[in-house]
Amino acid sequence: MTTSINEQKNKLMRTACVLSVTTALFLTAIKAVTFFLTGSVSILAGLFDSIQDMMTSVVNLIAVREATTPADKHHRFGHGKAQALGSLFQGIIISVASCVLLKESVLRLINPQPIHEIMFGLMITGIAVILTFVLVLFQKNVVQKTNSLSIRADLTHYTGDIFMNIGIMLSMTMSYFCQWYFIDSLFGICVAVYLGISVFHIFKESFNMLMDAEISSDVRQQIKKISCSLDGVYDCFDLKTRLSGNEMFAQFSVSLDDNLTLRQAHDKIDKIEEAIQKIFPQMNLVIHPEPVSQNKRGRNKTPLKSY
Repeated sequence: MTTSINEQKNKLMRTACVLSVTTALFLTAIKAVTFFLTGSVSILAGLFDSIQDMMTSVVNLIAVREATTPADKHHRFGHGKAQALGSLFQGIIISVASCVLLKESVLRLINPQPIHEIMFGLMITGIAVILTFVLVLFQKNVVQKTNSLSIRADLTHYTGDIFMNIGIMLSMTMSYFCQWYFIDSLFGICVAVYLGISVFHIFKESFNMLMDAEISSDVRQQIKKISCSLDGVYDCFDLKTRLSGNEMFAQFSVSLDDNLTLRQAHDKIDKIEEAIQKIFPQMNLVIHPEPVSQNKRGRNKTPLKSY
């Protein structure tokens, strides 16, 4: 059952990556043509963003394909952290793109230039908004089902792209009809700052995964609650968790009655695993049984009844 669910998630992630690469390639091509025709720095901002989207989407495709490769004898915990490495590479690419865009926007602010072929630019940007919106809807569905770091990073970019493309249309309109050319340059600067902020969040999540940061406190509390709610479990302690791609890992100890046989203790552990994996199918568990007499926190407690 768990294997089937994971296979479905892996297929969804790979599909999302392929769709992302295809969309980014198309948007990069049409925005490049549009920039050469219009000369708008807002379009240039969109072009740089689409280029980095294209590159990071390709990296995502490679990272997700590697991350969804089954565990082998050399990687017993799987390849999930490939997603974090891919996200780090994304951050580097976005950093370079934001610096180049910032430089070009400042130069255009100092030396304003008129915009040409305004209607063509608006039409192409409108097409970009529609395509990006469709992609974002699909990516949101994938993230909800897989919790993939790589897809979430892509989703962040493309969600920002929707608002950015709308901003491009407004910026081009004001610059062309009102001849406020500085608006075009200021918009480019704002996009560069936005990309920089995105980089910070991508780096933070990637480092957390690579450094085995704990899973959210809500998930940890649920693990403890489920474990302690089963008959004969006195306590749950020494819980350690980490995330690797879309796989979660947890190890902890539970206090059980001293008089249980090895078979009975084993059956209790199996029930705990089944209960937790019913809520978190992607959870990999290592549970150590501890005699309640050896646990100062649990020895004076009575086992909780199951809910």
